Amino acid sequence: MLGYLRENTGNWIIKIFLFIIVIVFVFLGVGSMSSKRDNSVATVDDEPITINEFQDAYKLMVDRMRERFGESLNDDLLKALNVKQQALNTLIEQKLVANEAERLKIIVSDKELTQALMTIKAFQKDGAFNLEQYKKVLGFNSLNPEIFEVRQRAAMKERKVRDMILSGITVSDAEAKSWYIFQNTAMAINYIKVDPASFTDVTPTETQIKQQYEANPDLYKSNPKKKAAYLKFSPEDHTAEVAVSEDQVKEFYEKNIDRFKVPQKVEASHILIKVDEDADEAAVETARKEADKIYELAVKDKDFAGLAKKFSQGPSKSSGGYLGVFEKQNMVKPFGDKAFSMKTGEVSEPVRTIFGWHIIKLMAKFDASVKPIDQVKDTISSELMAQELQNLAYYQAGEALDSIIDGDDFEQVAMITKRKVMTTPFFTQNGDGLNFEDSAGFAQAAFSQTNDDISEVKQLGASYYLIKVVETIEPEVQPLEIVKKSIVLTLTSKLQKEAAKKAAQALAEKAKAAGSIEQLAKENKLTALSTDLFTRNQPVEGIGSAPELVKTAFALDSKNPIHPGVLEVDQNFYIIGFKEKQVPEDAKIMETLDKTKEQVAYMKQGQNFLSWIEELKTKTDIHINSKYLN
Repeated sequence: MLGYLRENTGNWIIKIFLFIIVIVFVFLGVGSMSSKRDNSVATVDDEPITINEFQDAYKLMVDRMRERFGESLNDDLLKALNVKQQALNTLIEQKLVANEAERLKIIVSDKELTQALMTIKAFQKDGAFNLEQYKKVLGFNSLNPEIFEVRQRAAMKERKVRDMILSGITVSDAEAKSWYIFQNTAMAINYIKVDPASFTDVTPTETQIKQQYEANPDLYKSNPKKKAAYLKFSPEDHTAEVAVSEDQVKEFYEKNIDRFKVPQKVEASHILIKVDEDADEAAVETARKEADKIYELAVKDKDFAGLAKKFSQGPSKSSGGYLGVFEKQNMVKPFGDKAFSMKTGEVSEPVRTIFGWHIIKLMAKFDASVKPIDQVKDTISSELMAQELQNLAYYQAGEALDSIIDGDDFEQVAMITKRKVMTTPFFTQNGDGLNFEDSAGFAQAAFSQTNDDISEVKQLGASYYLIKVVETIEPEVQPLEIVKKSIVLTLTSKLQKEAAKKAAQALAEKAKAAGSIEQLAKENKLTALSTDLFTRNQPVEGIGSAPELVKTAFALDSKNPIHPGVLEVDQNFYIIGFKEKQVPEDAKIMETLDKTKEQVAYMKQGQNFLSWIEELKTKTDIHINSKYLN
């Protein structure tokens, strides 16, 4: 089986099969389970949440987070966000709602489902449902119509249950006004900042240093280190074995013709008269009249570039309004639509976009085309060769692993594969001491093994590795003289903070007698600072995000002008006092009342639905197989 899979690595069905195997091993580990609970991630009233359901939910959640976090999403972040638990919670809630839908005899008819599918824009072409588009979109997301429609029906049932539960929720005018005032009331404060870094005369004693060292030995241990032997299987090792034929290039070209299509392009210049997207009608009209005058000049004057340099308000002004050659999708829609409908040499009447009014001159048009095979054959050949070299390297690494599984030792496998066993120096868990394309990945793989273990095939960069840990140096407490500088820094920071807090507390005790922050600062030869207005949901100017400080600030007023205590934000200490409070005007409250009521209703619905879910959980027998969350 392993040999067959490797020989067919390029086949997309095999790739999917290998992917499924990897996912199963990630979640299942090795072994089998016999009971229903052992075979499921959780049960809800003895109804299982299967491993496949969990894997799908987890993958969907990870994909969504990858859209948000991009390349910064890694295993550590996934663990910190507790994504596995989130995915399982979602599935449990879906089961609870589905069971409730069954109890309430809620159904979604075929007609309802069909109508819902036909309204989804992703499945439409030219404003109407298109069956081929439907299948194409589902295929792109690894779904088929049967699976998707089951899920869609379940989601529609869930919405019906939700609507039923939340249908009685209303928001009064008074409730909406109160919420708006709470959210939009603004506060400004005066404050004195006590910064620990300003206490430069603080120095730890030798006794304190020794006590810190002896009381916290684990803090001063060396990093564990490992040394590893490895076999490396690189694509370039097989260069002499691979040749790409003209027939292979032609076949790839024909199967991937869309990759070589060149969309229609135009070359254009423009003159921009700026006007804000949300400007009032008078401002828009004033800008349009100015643009009309320039348009009249442009159709008479052949020097469009000169007019652009004189009148345009856009960044291309200095280059005579020249925009270069571009595709339609690269421009905002009204501009793109107009430019691609024009004839070469034509000057357009003013066109409105979010940036303002544009007068466009079309300089050239380039029809859509397909790059000929002669133009791209070298690129295709290089791509096919790179893929084949990659496959051969992976295949050879897999063969080596099979030999190890069959009982050959590391050195024998090296001889069979004509590879040299390489040995690393000692390295740390983050890869310090290594010099690989992916040193951190190599170290991570090695640190997951014990001495004499041999890894699975690991891809690091473009190459594949088999790694054998040959020696481990365990962490040990380092001598005081080596870690003394680190201890001094730690203790100095601690002592500075203690001194700053003590000084801030002494100031706070004087605050009431002083009557104001300004007077308190004056009496103690300090500087009083002030903030701009901020709401409860905004960072505080000069201080930053400080929820506790903001909460305390909003409790101040002219009758209670100084907070009697000390507030800590990001290692600094603050004594704060009232400066100004600004409550929204009635006219503004009424202007946004309908929108506010919608926002409050949405929040209340969310809170009520979560409360209803929690109540269902208390009435349901839920068992979670925690090993799948580790």
